[in-house]
Amino acid sequence: MKKLYQNGTIYTMERPDDTYAGVIVDNGIIEAVLSKEDLNQLQTTDYETIDLKGGTMFPGFVETHIHVMGTGVWLSSVILNGETNIENVKEKISQKAQTLQPGEWLVAEGYDENLLNGIRLNKFDLDKLCKDNPVIVKRVCRHAAIVNSKALEILGMTNDIENPDGGSYEKQEGELTGWLYDTAMEPFEELASNEDEQSLTKHLNNAITYLYQYGITGSHTEDLGYYEDYKDVLNAYKTVVGPGEDQKPFRVRLLRHFSVYEQMMEEQATFVDKWIEPDAMKFYADGAFGGSTALLKEPYSNDPTGTNYGLAIYTQEELEEKVKIARKYNGAIAVHMIGDKACEMVLDAIEKYPVPNGLRDRLIHISTLNEELLQRVAKLPVICDVQPQFITSDFPWVQDKVGKERARYLYPFKSMLDLGIIIGGGSDAPIETPNPMLGIHAAVNRQTYGEEGAYFFEEALSVFDALRLYTTLASEIGQTTDRTGRIRVGYEADFTVLDQDPFKVNRQDLAQIQAKLTIVNGNIVYERA
Repeated sequence: MKKLYQNGTIYTMERPDDTYAGVIVDNGIIEAVLSKEDLNQLQTTDYETIDLKGGTMFPGFVETHIHVMGTGVWLSSVILNGETNIENVKEKISQKAQTLQPGEWLVAEGYDENLLNGIRLNKFDLDKLCKDNPVIVKRVCRHAAIVNSKALEILGMTNDIENPDGGSYEKQEGELTGWLYDTAMEPFEELASNEDEQSLTKHLNNAITYLYQYGITGSHTEDLGYYEDYKDVLNAYKTVVGPGEDQKPFRVRLLRHFSVYEQMMEEQATFVDKWIEPDAMKFYADGAFGGSTALLKEPYSNDPTGTNYGLAIYTQEELEEKVKIARKYNGAIAVHMIGDKACEMVLDAIEKYPVPNGLRDRLIHISTLNEELLQRVAKLPVICDVQPQFITSDFPWVQDKVGKERARYLYPFKSMLDLGIIIGGGSDAPIETPNPMLGIHAAVNRQTYGEEGAYFFEEALSVFDALRLYTTLASEIGQTTDRTGRIRVGYEADFTVLDQDPFKVNRQDLAQIQAKLTIVNGNIVYERA
């Protein structure tokens, strides 16, 4: 039976004022959008009627950069995100330590010294909390971590170890502190993950259920290459995601990590049309601001030695070799870049080795720009994944790291849109909370919820443009504009229904808006009690 959604305000996202009173859905596809007059003339008994109860409907919100599987793993870890009391942090770790089996890793996520008055735990602190089991505490950015002595011992790492390419081990007076940066984390993360297809399936189920509550109907995710065999991850997706009775309807685009990309191409890995679709080859160009490893053209402003420019994961030649791998298979790249120097290196590479016609390279985060870089990006066939919540997480402390002049070009979303650069909104969850309304609030207000002042408000977006990041622009990122991103006849019936109208509330209250219904393929998958 066809479904009729009514009794709410329906924004098509064609224009800010383009609203309707009803939508008819047939077999997961939008058959009609209805005005009030159309509804009055309709024989509603011919339809299964769904009452929106005054809610505000939009095309389904899509996160363009997230780690869905990583979010599921995060949900089962010791969650430290948002903790502002170091004693609470210690207590959570200590309590978890008491539940571990011999040899089992303790994994904690979301540690942020900026919320803890600068307190930085080290291996000795972790040894007191958990001596007999290996521990890894990941910083919120996931580009730095702390491990205990047991973890170092298991991997045979002693004080004379040298830094790996693209990473570093922190030492004080020649002794390892337990802090690891970027590639130095990888062997620890590999041992700590210890996942298989069964556990990954469980994590994925939990993650999608969690994402539904924020009105998210799909995501562009990067999970392949982190859990031993990519087939375990891909099979978990095929088990969990889809239109089947025992599956969760959820639209997924899978970025393919460079470490498994060629293998997947050679083995002709298969996907599921309109549900699980392949995307670009992913790799990293630099680190992050939290550990001062984002790669900058000039030294960090708060570095007393004036010598820290951040961390290049690859040389220019190595980076170009990565690009050539994707081009060998007529593919696009997706590159993590935070610092302006990292951006410059990537732009140099893709200008030298252009993306095949019809495709676009994906620039992830692209956090630090300047006028010259903006102009270069605008001329290239690229799409950009941005994370508006980084504004509220990184300011004001990031300004100390880069200085006010460079900070002016942190997350310059309005300048990017004005130049015609395609940007889509994400949370990078589990780095940030995967709530699009928090991202919309940050993009519109450029301030932390409930606080005064704004960070370079000239780069603030209108409410409509902020909503576009998760709807119409997200479909541009996914290159699915013929079927997603708008409420339009013939498009997929994926909808997000909010409890308030973002165009009518005070812009300072955008972060308080919640998802009321999440609808995928015409079916309600979440309803807030």
